[in-house]
Amino acid sequence: MALDRTEQQDRQHQQDARARSLEAVPPAQVEGYLLENHLGSGAFGQVWLATDRSTGRKVAIKFYNRRSVGDIEPLAREVQKLVVLSADRHVVQLLDIGWEADPPYFVMEYLSRGSLEDLLRRQQTLPVEQGLELFEEIAAGLMHLHGKGILHCDLKPGNVLLDNDNKPRLADFGQSRLSDDATPSLGTLFYMAPEQADLDATPDARWDVYALGALLYVMLTGKPPYFDNTLTTEIEASGDVRSRLANYRKSMLTAGPPRRHRQVPGVDRPLAEIIERCIAIDPRKRFSSVQSVLLALRQRRENIARRPLLLLGLVGPLLLAAIATLFGWTAYRRAVYDTDHAVTERAFDSNFFAAKLAARSAAEQIDQYFRIVEQLASDGDLVGDFSAALADESLAELRQKLADPARNFDQSLEPVRIELRNHPLRLALQSLLSGRAKEQPQSQIKSWWVYDLYGTQLASEFGLVDEETLKQRVQTIGLNYSWRTYFTGLERDLYRDVPGGPAEYLVAADPEQRQSIQRSSLSAVFSSQADRSWKIAFSTPIRLGGEIIGLVGLTVEMGDFVDFEAGASQYALMYDSRPGEHQGIILEHPLLDRQRAQSQIDAEVIECRLETPPRSGVLFDDPIGSTGAGVDFRKPAVASEAPVKFTEIEIDAVSGAHTGQLRDSGLRIVVLEDYESVIEPAHALGRRLSWLGLLAALLLAGVALVMWLLVVRLMRQTSRQLARSFTAAGSTSPTSSLGSASAGSGGPGPKTTQAADKTELG
Repeated sequence: MALDRTEQQDRQHQQDARARSLEAVPPAQVEGYLLENHLGSGAFGQVWLATDRSTGRKVAIKFYNRRSVGDIEPLAREVQKLVVLSADRHVVQLLDIGWEADPPYFVMEYLSRGSLEDLLRRQQTLPVEQGLELFEEIAAGLMHLHGKGILHCDLKPGNVLLDNDNKPRLADFGQSRLSDDATPSLGTLFYMAPEQADLDATPDARWDVYALGALLYVMLTGKPPYFDNTLTTEIEASGDVRSRLANYRKSMLTAGPPRRHRQVPGVDRPLAEIIERCIAIDPRKRFSSVQSVLLALRQRRENIARRPLLLLGLVGPLLLAAIATLFGWTAYRRAVYDTDHAVTERAFDSNFFAAKLAARSAAEQIDQYFRIVEQLASDGDLVGDFSAALADESLAELRQKLADPARNFDQSLEPVRIELRNHPLRLALQSLLSGRAKEQPQSQIKSWWVYDLYGTQLASEFGLVDEETLKQRVQTIGLNYSWRTYFTGLERDLYRDVPGGPAEYLVAADPEQRQSIQRSSLSAVFSSQADRSWKIAFSTPIRLGGEIIGLVGLTVEMGDFVDFEAGASQYALMYDSRPGEHQGIILEHPLLDRQRAQSQIDAEVIECRLETPPRSGVLFDDPIGSTGAGVDFRKPAVASEAPVKFTEIEIDAVSGAHTGQLRDSGLRIVVLEDYESVIEPAHALGRRLSWLGLLAALLLAGVALVMWLLVVRLMRQTSRQLARSFTAAGSTSPTSSLGSASAGSGGPGPKTTQAADKTELG
């Protein structure tokens, strides 16, 4: 891995190592061995693959290129440790030593599977279970080393080799120290504890604990903790060794704790905390020994294994709880759910009855407005003045010039409109219309108007007469409205906006062929340009001798149709269900009434509409509640609707007989009631039952607590026994001397040359 940079190799040593690696020429022949392949080079020598001529066994031979006292010291230290660790299955074994050879060498067993570094280079990361298995094997090897008084001090993936059983073996003891050795030892960047990166540091077992945690971290995440390419470059360019080490320590102390391992699937919280304790920056917060790490892992496995015991501790209380819950839920459902359903159904029925009453009231108002407009259409004086105006040739010429709705705002026709407005016959018609309008007591009527069959307005009157309204009345006279629904009786206005051009009116070019209503008609709703409120028009034909000669109508502001006393939890709204551009639009609502009174109707509120009508048995969400101003209506409701139907009166042209027919206006009244208020009785019953359930729960909790105390006590006792047994198993003192360890080994040691006996190892 490119991450393995051993700090004691300076730039000159690295260049020498690369040069020797490129040469790939054996530095010497070793008697009894056939050198085959060059495996690699380091700061102090080369490693070659060889075959033992006598046994055919593959071995690795490490040559040291220097013979000075300073350069030979790492070889002496490494051989010293390997001699002591002979026959240890966790360590790559020393087989032979050529101490007096030129260059010196030692022979070790060859592991063909390569190093952990090679494995990570191929796989990037390891599965959690595989990484933990290797980690525990490595930790066990380190614990054996520490038990013999040896600190590795340079643990990294490149120094962990894998045998044929894929078991890890520790290698490269060139930086290792005795536990009582105060000589500093530098490891590898990002595997070296921050306190180790100090030329005055005293070796500590917690250095190996840090490197051990870094190994598990890199196996799980692919990179060692605190690794950063930019930081590596800065450290290597820092100058001398002390500066590089200072930069390394500073970067680790200022960086936040590594968290990448917590994102690895399969890493539970206890395992993440073990890793974090291993790689803690502060050595006081780190595990004090490798056996503490193994104990923590063992306890984690024990806790996982004890989960069935925990479940067993829950079975009794849960069984009792399940039985109690079964009976309690049955009783609760019968008492609360059924009550909820009953009161909700009753609320649907009650709201439907209220909606029918409100719809009947609205229908009566519609009937009244139709009677008013039909009475006006049959007024003899109005018919006489209107027919006289139509018969006048000069007025007819003016009306023909204004018959094109597309020229309503053509300023070149303004003189024609002024002439029309000032025509005596039109003024007489205007005076009569104003007088009739003032006779009506309905203050809700916003405007009156009279049209000819071209669709041109000849007279108009407004309910609120002020200076602005009078100006507006004058401005609308002479405009053509043959495209409006109250003229045509169609579902929508006959115009559309053409991009980049004027409005296009889809009306007959010949005014004589334009379609007009043939009977009393309720128009589509339209928005007021003054206050953005919704209005609707009632219009009816003016007949003379059975022939339609014009139209008369009135406009009413929505908000006056729904006669309903809204309460704290119940209110009504009206919407338009007729097909068209305003289908589903909400015309009346308490929020609209409130904003209309304040003359501040929000565009978001006025455009609100119902996408689907309310259904019986299904809770309803008021669309107004989704607006910014509709917070008070943002709650589920029990809703019922009723249609508004009015009586249409038809007059026989010959006999003059009146006939009535019930007709659907397309308007709908919806009465809504807050669902929470509806089911409050059921909630009150539920609260009473909840107190009874709470008492039962307390009894169950008491039983569960006793059982849990027994389980926890058993778990703690097992954990203490585990800790004692584990401590006893690893109780070899880490300060045991190498001399006693080697003296006590009675097994066969490695072969050495005769000069090896003269070398001082202590």
